[in-house]
Amino acid sequence: MSGSPIPAGARRPSLLVHVLFHPDSERARALARSIHGALNTDPLVPGLRVPTSFCPTDGGRPTEPPDLEQADRNVVVVLADALLAVDEEWCAYAADLWLRADATVDIRCLPFELAENVYPLDERMAGASFVRAYEDETRPDAQRDRVVRRLVIDLCRFLHDDADDATDHPEAPTKLFISHTKADLASEPRVVEELKIALTGDQPIRSWIDSGEIEGGSRFAERIAEGVEDSSLLCILTNNYASREWCRREVLLAKRAQRPLVVVDALTTQEIRSFPYLGNLPVVRWTGDPQPVIDLVLKETLRDLHARAELERMRRDNDVIFTRPPELLTLTDCDEGETVLYPDPPLGVEEVTALERVGVHITTPLQRLTTERALEGLRIALSMSESADIARFGFDLVHLSSTMLEVSRYLMLEGATLVYGGHLGDEGYTQQLAELVRAHNSIPGVDEVERIENFVGWPVGIDAATTLRYKAVATLVRVPRPADVSEALHPDLDEGPAARFSAARSPEHRYAWARGMTEMRRTQTESVDARVVLGGTVGPTTKRLPDGTTDQAWYQSRIPGVLEEVLISAAAGQPVFLLGAFGGVPALVMDVLDGRTPPEITWDFHRHAPHAAAMRELYESRREWYDYAEMVTTLRRLGLTGLNAHLNEDEHRRMVHARQATSILEPLLAGLVRVREADRNAARPAR
Repeated sequence: MSGSPIPAGARRPSLLVHVLFHPDSERARALARSIHGALNTDPLVPGLRVPTSFCPTDGGRPTEPPDLEQADRNVVVVLADALLAVDEEWCAYAADLWLRADATVDIRCLPFELAENVYPLDERMAGASFVRAYEDETRPDAQRDRVVRRLVIDLCRFLHDDADDATDHPEAPTKLFISHTKADLASEPRVVEELKIALTGDQPIRSWIDSGEIEGGSRFAERIAEGVEDSSLLCILTNNYASREWCRREVLLAKRAQRPLVVVDALTTQEIRSFPYLGNLPVVRWTGDPQPVIDLVLKETLRDLHARAELERMRRDNDVIFTRPPELLTLTDCDEGETVLYPDPPLGVEEVTALERVGVHITTPLQRLTTERALEGLRIALSMSESADIARFGFDLVHLSSTMLEVSRYLMLEGATLVYGGHLGDEGYTQQLAELVRAHNSIPGVDEVERIENFVGWPVGIDAATTLRYKAVATLVRVPRPADVSEALHPDLDEGPAARFSAARSPEHRYAWARGMTEMRRTQTESVDARVVLGGTVGPTTKRLPDGTTDQAWYQSRIPGVLEEVLISAAAGQPVFLLGAFGGVPALVMDVLDGRTPPEITWDFHRHAPHAAAMRELYESRREWYDYAEMVTTLRRLGLTGLNAHLNEDEHRRMVHARQATSILEPLLAGLVRVREADRNAARPAR
């Protein structure tokens, strides 16, 4: 399936970061993953969720350029190391992207020099400004930290172009207001002095302000207010801070102006009275190193800007946007009857009860979903697993995993029961789903989501410890051995999992395993209303072993498992929702529907799997073999609307090509709501 531009009508994210690196460079790949983690999973800034993608590659070569119209604003990060710099094809690819960004206001390109002599990659980039980030052998994380820090700064500047004061401060939001008391300037730990030294060094911060920079004769209160209202505020909490009127005013001004705030805890003894409005903010302990403080305030600034951009997309009439959880101080500026929309996670019941006395309703995007529960009573089968060809589509397994969980979260919050058929290991998707259920059921004020159902087919075993492990969040459904499978191949599974049953042992063993999985998939299909498909291997997967060698493993079922699930649902007339932007089975099915016949859906490709030919003979002797040519014919006869009549052609293609969870969910949820309505209408008695 080609990476088509995002279809018209799909809701785009406000910001997307594309990371380009040479696919043979493990160090650059690790750095790309660190960038994704820093923008999505930083425990110090839990609300920061900036989507990323990697540049598509096939066999180590660049494919078509990434779609730079997937978001309102796109940033291309080029990780230029020696492997990239000596590869002319990749250098030309990077130059093409840089030239496009240079000519477009909604696209930025940020190239990093990860090694000496890589500049300028391509003669067309001779005028480009590269950020020097050479490897530091004395500090293994120094390169990563420098790259992430500079990227955060540039993302802040990029997003801030939409801010009201962007024309007055083109370099903002790197303007930092340091709120401190002069009474503690000469006392240890001298935080302000250390920060001043750091901020006048090589930090990419335009300026900082404190009351000492206010001109003589000017109106002090006005200048303070002006300084706070277009800055990020850094509060230096020292022993005397809370006792100073102007320090307290600065905090109140910043909160009412919805400015990013970070508190540095530099107390050495005690406070006579703590200032209550320093709560509800990120706090970092002063250790003597100013860099973590600066990094936190920059990331909090990015979180604030990105959260506002995303919440604005969800705004309804009468909504007021807050970029941090509300409190009594900030709610007093709202009118009675207004609704405050703030980022997830929701506040606890005890806080909400106290805050709503003000007469202002408060909610988060997550809470709105749980109250609407548009999929209540719908049972949805999930066909989700790793995709071996994901790099060809510009993603990594970290993207696939996060998208799988994000889609699952929204379906659960809308009231659906999720049904899955997969292994129960520590790294399995069932375990991730279970943790998702536990996490959401522990959030106060949010309706508990339905238990997931996990179908386990013979010969996979379920021991008592596994059952107990999932007892609170999942129902494990055991599907017995198919009656036509020889009992001679039936291992004793009463004492533990089925690790001793190997499908690779013989054609008979693989046939038995495949029959067990098919029976599980058919039983599961009979119990659900729809199927959502994401990823899925269609051939052998290659894994790198610790010793540097590789190991290749094929699927063990009759055909690739996720493909079989699609075909079983299609045969049952069950709507199938294909999420194809991450490759795997949905992309393969779309290729077939669009008239192509990839090798991965031919017998000539799959006959190389272990015992494939002998297993096929066993199926044919029972008149059960389903040939790949027949699958192609079946899929083309059905077409997109035959696979799912609850979406029109445009909605299908929007969903199939959508690359971010926000874009996927719009057509997906719309179609599933129609499935639910159709089921309800079918259940109504005739008059």
